Amino acid sequence: MTMRFFGFGLFLAAAAAAAAAAAPLPSSFQVASPLSPSSLSKASSIGLHASLQSSTTSNGIGNPFASLLDAFGSSAKSSSSGQRSRKNEPSVVENFISAINNNDIPTASSYLSDDCTYADTKYYDTIVGRSDIKRHLYLEEGALPESQTRVIDEIVVDADNTAICTQWHIERDGIAIENERGCSFYTVNVVENKISSLMDVPEPKSKPGDAGLNVLNAASKIIDGTGVGYLEVDGGASASSSVLSAGATCVEKYFDAWNRRDMTAAVACFAEQCSYEDTQYRDAFVGKDKLEAHLLRVADCLPKSFVFVVDSLAVSVDRTKVGVQWHLENGDGEALPFTRGCSYYKLDGRTGLIVEGFDVPEPAVVKTGSLQLLGGTLQRKVSAEPIRLIPIAVWAAYMGIVFISDGILPGANALQLEQRTWEEVRDLSINFFLVSPLLHLPFAPVVHPMLEGVFNLLLSWAAMFAGFLSDEREDKPNLFPMLPAVAGMQFLTSAFLLPYLALRTSEQLEVNDAVYKSDLGTIESTLGEFRGLGALMATVGTGSIAWFFGGRPEFGGFGERYASFIDLLSIDRVGSSFIVDLVIFALFQGWLVDDDMRRRGVNVDGGELAALRIIAKFVPFFGLAAYLSLRPPLADARSD
Repeated sequence: MTMRFFGFGLFLAAAAAAAAAAAPLPSSFQVASPLSPSSLSKASSIGLHASLQSSTTSNGIGNPFASLLDAFGSSAKSSSSGQRSRKNEPSVVENFISAINNNDIPTASSYLSDDCTYADTKYYDTIVGRSDIKRHLYLEEGALPESQTRVIDEIVVDADNTAICTQWHIERDGIAIENERGCSFYTVNVVENKISSLMDVPEPKSKPGDAGLNVLNAASKIIDGTGVGYLEVDGGASASSSVLSAGATCVEKYFDAWNRRDMTAAVACFAEQCSYEDTQYRDAFVGKDKLEAHLLRVADCLPKSFVFVVDSLAVSVDRTKVGVQWHLENGDGEALPFTRGCSYYKLDGRTGLIVEGFDVPEPAVVKTGSLQLLGGTLQRKVSAEPIRLIPIAVWAAYMGIVFISDGILPGANALQLEQRTWEEVRDLSINFFLVSPLLHLPFAPVVHPMLEGVFNLLLSWAAMFAGFLSDEREDKPNLFPMLPAVAGMQFLTSAFLLPYLALRTSEQLEVNDAVYKSDLGTIESTLGEFRGLGALMATVGTGSIAWFFGGRPEFGGFGERYASFIDLLSIDRVGSSFIVDLVIFALFQGWLVDDDMRRRGVNVDGGELAALRIIAKFVPFFGLAAYLSLRPPLADARSD
């Protein structure tokens, strides 16, 4: 979208966001949907990110740091249903939720089509493809309380079974959690009977209520008074409207009336004793009079050019239940950012009027999914294995001492961006693995040989952790993936190793279970299982030690070069941090050994290969190199 609104500050941004948030109603006709009270109150949280491009983007990872944390866990119990794909038989959505509640992610992912898309609105990006969604579900499972389940309160299955909407709440140990409800919309490939898309919208934990409307009202006055930034629409917000079909439900009529700002017609779609819950507010609006007052208040605050557009509609066979997936537009046919939502309505079977409404807009601007995922993962893993507090504490101390502190280690901290520090890092990088000086390349800088020796020993040690790449697999994803961690260790060493150790998923293999090489990706199986990795890095490390003692003879004998090296360390933050890294690597090199042996079918608890295990864990550097050379290979599924 090309709204000129962006450069006009927080109010205008807030307006766009708020409007989007305000959209509690979607319908599947292209007519702009009516406004819901709940979505409007969200206007205040829209912020500066109200860009005109759609907020739903495709992303292979899910962001990981992803992922990214919607509580999918929940019980597949359904208090009522509009229609089932087969009579008395659970729908594919109910089976999907049931599998998640049972922590059976492989089964849950089997209900998804290969190209399924998942918009978990606690995160910024849409997850595309069954494989990436499966990873997201595994990470969510590892971050949520074990007793957490999702309970389906209402389900609407469209007459042709292609669209399903659920209203749900979260329970822990069978007790419903306050402000942990939501609405989800699914589309289904009926040929495969698999889910082709899903959108999850949890209710906001805080209830801004009229505070959001106040911000929206201020922004709306600027927009409507100046015409700045938004499409001008003659005669209200009907630019995106289309003619309703003769058989349209009252929900569709409600959306249409909203977009025309005809609140009389909008309220006429509701029964006299209706209950309308806008999840931006703490309490439902009960009765037609209270609902009308709320809708009028919201309509006065909404820019005239904003319209609600229904993306998908699920109508039960008896037409007593309607589920809607929707988004907000400015009247020019393009979606506003952070303006999606999902709504559930219950209709009177006799009159067709709306008797209950439940509207949930997506979180705007600040999406906390990734933070929730990180916090939940840490809490679960530390609770199960308190020893993980050690790498967490060491990492916090390391980052503070090496990068931020003054006076603990010599030299200037990293925040001062001292030119000498960056020149030293550049020169060491050019002499990576001593290739440049050994070949006498003309551009090879002269660096103290003991510093070069320490640097290259450290990098060869870090490279050996690539031998544990099998720690990351499709059925065992880590919040901080192993491959980026190993790559990052080549640049920031312990700053990447320690958080990986704290966040990784432990192996859950039984005795005599094994992981097959075919379970790994191409890089993981090729590099991680390379039999010569340990010997190669041991050679580089040995050469680095030799260079430490005898490289660059112009630096004199051992006593002279050692004295000059100590003088260098006394003023050099980079060099002194390398010494800290060597100590940390020695302490933590064995943390991945036990699980790696289990993957190879070794009975660790039974004492099998005990000598190799001890060497790998307690002999710095060379013990790890020996382990990588002598450990059993992963089983080959094709030959077993």
